[in-house]
Amino acid sequence: MASRKTKERLQQDIVLWFADGIIEKPTLDVLSIRYETQHFGWIGVVKYLGISGGLLAFFGILGMITATTGSMGVAAVVQGGLGAGLTYWGLLLARNVQDRYATSAKVIVTLGVVMLTGAIGLLCSAAGLKDQAILCWTGIISLPLVFFLAYYSRNTYLLILTLLGMFHWIGAWNEMWGRSSYVFAVQDPYIMSVAALLAIGVGMFHERYLYPRTGKFYLAWESLGLVYLNMSLLILSIWTRHEEATILWIIIFTGACLAQIVLGAAWQNSLFRGFGITFFVIDIFTRYHELFWDKLDVGVYLAGGGVWLLLMGGGTEAITRMLRTQGAAR
Repeated sequence: MASRKTKERLQQDIVLWFADGIIEKPTLDVLSIRYETQHFGWIGVVKYLGISGGLLAFFGILGMITATTGSMGVAAVVQGGLGAGLTYWGLLLARNVQDRYATSAKVIVTLGVVMLTGAIGLLCSAAGLKDQAILCWTGIISLPLVFFLAYYSRNTYLLILTLLGMFHWIGAWNEMWGRSSYVFAVQDPYIMSVAALLAIGVGMFHERYLYPRTGKFYLAWESLGLVYLNMSLLILSIWTRHEEATILWIIIFTGACLAQIVLGAAWQNSLFRGFGITFFVIDIFTRYHELFWDKLDVGVYLAGGGVWLLLMGGGTEAITRMLRTQGAAR
């Protein structure tokens, strides 16, 4: 086994190899793990506790100073300056070639962006805007700014945060209701489905025309777009306000799932194929539940559902393999 001194030298060399283009990023990751010399241990625990305590004390001092002034404008300026500083610091740490601060950088960037966005909201409130106007203008001002930072720094994590903020701003949010029952709420699934389609289109444009300049940005756009598109269509297919409209949305949702499976197989795109298969199974189970929950005994309902899903899974896998083979032949 290599000594600590040898591992440290190898760590320095592989970073230089990557910088010179001799090895690729996956090779760098594998070698970095293999020749890791730093271990977390109790020293690491004490160090991070100290850092956390220092940050909390710093935030407390700033909060005390802001509170003594009694001015919302001053609070916005202090919070905005701190948010900008933390965002810059986090992005700087994320650029470390050896990726030593991967977790720390994400935490700091998240804190910075949240504080910066909150400062914009405070400024809007200080300007006399009301609730809906504050939300609207906060998104209009903050989203382009954070998008610019994400693309300028080529930071995929910051892009994901920004996209989540954009969808949240448009009208989607997640909630936890008691006893770990998960509720996905979309304020307007019609608008959300359109926004999700546009996000998928932006991701495909990145993948075809901007890769590799923008790295894995296309995955962030496509993944979140597919999540919100499928969830919005699922919600629309469950609504029972108008039976005719519900049937139409069931057909649209099912068609969208099948289209994702077909396109994913034809393009050799596991992302589209995976989302299509997952939500197609959810669609089938939802329809099964709506039709038979009140008509069958619980045991028969569960057994029948299990057999039906097993058959659907096998059939979907067979169709996917066939389409994948045809796409590869072309």
